[in-house]
Amino acid sequence: MPQPHTTIRTLLLLFVVLVVVSCGDPVPDDYIPELTIEATLLVDKPITDIKIYWSQSMRDSFSYAADMTTTATGLITGSDGSRHELVYVSDSSGGYYRSSDTAYRVQPQITYNLVVQDNGRTLTATTTSPPRIEWIKTLPDTITYPGKANELNPAFSDSLKIYWTIPQGFGEFLIGVSCLDTLRYGEYLTPPSSEPNRRVELDDYQSTSPRRFETTRIVYTLASGVFYWGAFKWFGPHEVTVYCGDINFTNWFKQVQFIRAYNPNLASVTGGLGTFGSASTVSKRFFFKKEIGTQ
Repeated sequence: MPQPHTTIRTLLLLFVVLVVVSCGDPVPDDYIPELTIEATLLVDKPITDIKIYWSQSMRDSFSYAADMTTTATGLITGSDGSRHELVYVSDSSGGYYRSSDTAYRVQPQITYNLVVQDNGRTLTATTTSPPRIEWIKTLPDTITYPGKANELNPAFSDSLKIYWTIPQGFGEFLIGVSCLDTLRYGEYLTPPSSEPNRRVELDDYQSTSPRRFETTRIVYTLASGVFYWGAFKWFGPHEVTVYCGDINFTNWFKQVQFIRAYNPNLASVTGGLGTFGSASTVSKRFFFKKEIGTQ
């Protein structure tokens, strides 16, 4: 699952607004920024794409790049004896931090402790990575859309069901479905053609909604065996990913999806804001084909 940094920053901004509105005193001129982190460790993946920044006052113009800090020092230590100094990497979005050990891969069932320091402030957090998960039954390489009228027909919907192993003690999962190419379609056919891609439903979200441009849908589930045609926004090449997260990862998603506000009581860090979680994943790439007779 791509890192949803935009959503976390939105929640943090909402939290600041609620604190200010709920206070009966005049809004202070001297806003005190909070050291903030966004980090998810994925089992069998490198330690990377960690965002460290300072929260901003609501009186200032918001900028994703402007709030990033390039001067933070960070260290992640694992119960497997690993030690990871965080190194800043610059990019067009403001940059990110990664482990100095680029060969290391996050291991399952390891406790990772994080310490970040910047401008005299210290932030700490802990996560324990979940066990690996594996497919029991996944999607075929090609799926053909049966059409709107047949979406609830068991003859078609049953073929979408996916199953994965469920580790002991884990019962909450996320399923993400991402379109990998919203423009090209015919290039992936045999034989190839110049046919363009299109949405499954032309009125999928209002044209003025920012969500219209999202290429990924993520759902929360308590069991395997679930999937549905409504998960698709586009035709063409796709990837489905199942996430088995620790409590920090799951609590973050609940704030985003259900509470829709940043709740400090569900936070996973001390000395600042944000989240530090971990998850194991299993993925499958496939092609979502248009219904027969359509372009």
